[in-house]
Amino acid sequence: MSMTGRVIIVTGANVGLGFLASKILCEGGNEVILACRNEEKGKAAVETILKDNPNALATFLKLDLADLASVRSFVEEFRKLDKKLNVLINNAGVFPSKSPLRTFTKDNFEMTMGVNHLGHFLLTNLLLDDLKQTAKETGDSRIVVVTSSLHDTKVKHAPTVATNVDDIFLAELGAYNGAQAYKNSKLANILFTYELARQIEGSGVTVNCVCPGFVPHTELGRTASAPVRFFTRYVLGGLLKFTKITRTVDQGARAEVNLAINEELKGVNGKYFTSMEEKKSSDESLDEELQKKMWELSARYCHMEGFEPLDAPVPPTPEEIKAREEEAKQKAKEEAERIKQEKQKAKEAAQKAKEEAKAKAAEAKAKVEEVKDEAKDKVEEAKEGAESKVEEVKEKVGEVVEEAKEKAEEKMDEIKKDVGEIKDDLEKKVAEVADMAEEKKDKLADIISPTPVQQTAS
Repeated sequence: MSMTGRVIIVTGANVGLGFLASKILCEGGNEVILACRNEEKGKAAVETILKDNPNALATFLKLDLADLASVRSFVEEFRKLDKKLNVLINNAGVFPSKSPLRTFTKDNFEMTMGVNHLGHFLLTNLLLDDLKQTAKETGDSRIVVVTSSLHDTKVKHAPTVATNVDDIFLAELGAYNGAQAYKNSKLANILFTYELARQIEGSGVTVNCVCPGFVPHTELGRTASAPVRFFTRYVLGGLLKFTKITRTVDQGARAEVNLAINEELKGVNGKYFTSMEEKKSSDESLDEELQKKMWELSARYCHMEGFEPLDAPVPPTPEEIKAREEEAKQKAKEEAERIKQEKQKAKEAAQKAKEEAKAKAAEAKAKVEEVKDEAKDKVEEAKEGAESKVEEVKEKVGEVVEEAKEKAEEKMDEIKKDVGEIKDDLEKKVAEVADMAEEKKDKLADIISPTPVQQTAS
């Protein structure tokens, strides 16, 4: 699964991830060159590896990434060894202290950007021909760039902002803080990886970057104060030990080794890994224009052939720093006073608004009471008017009823009178009919009954 018998350079290899990665690579039968700033510590690291593994092929070469002359000297010394170069692991890095003051490399670069990015940028470019030659012969050579998830402003560690590529050394007043400097350098690592990947595509050389995770027990924060180092290693590291956030030194080192020698990753180019998994880096890091701009700027600062040289400004003297600090303090004081006045104005305006609101509320309340009284009066007036109307209606109804009653009585009298007349007339008619009937009866009786003379003759 893994490459053996290869020549591998590891920067910052005397401690932490770099040391353990070197040890693991030696155990795999690879020849490892420990590129370290401190000669005593670098040679001690080699001795430690040889003590555990007497057959290990481990050697030391001095490399100070804070000095571009040292970087060039390292490449010259490496070439004197007449060895092929299979893998370059850009592992070394620093995390600045919480001091508000910048520190600088020998080339006047802000220390974090100088060591973490520009030193590795020059080293990689100077060794690129060596890597290409090896790739031509073997079909595979690799560059591993160690970065951090802290390149992303969305990762909550300390407040950081997007990188200002026109001020990569954070020289502007108030721009510098350790977290921002580290973030900028780790973003530069990824921008460098992506741009280099495009340039070497098809050459047989591949470059990828990896965030090994938060590993508290390393020398990364060696420039930080003792309390900060203690807190990071023992307090924060202890608290996060049982989470998936932290990584052991072994886990972090194996993430680097994985990209360096895993045969399954042969040909993989221009990718970002966190531990052992390929991931998507920040949106900012995927900006191709920013990648090209950072490359050109880095090449100019490193005085690379084909680019117009650019020198970093000379760091300010202690007197100038003090003057700038005094100026900053004065501006901060003035700003604080301005804010104080603005707050006072706002307070007064708020008080005035409160009083006006209170007065308007009282006015509104009085108006409500007035409206309520008016409404009450209108209700009473309406009630009285309704009662008066009811009485008036009742009187009207009484009059109508009385009038109807009188008319009914008059009508009844008329009816009675008419009935009496009809009765009298009827009785008269009945009497007349009775008389006529009696008369008819008499006549009929005369007809039917014989006269006395008639009866005698018979």
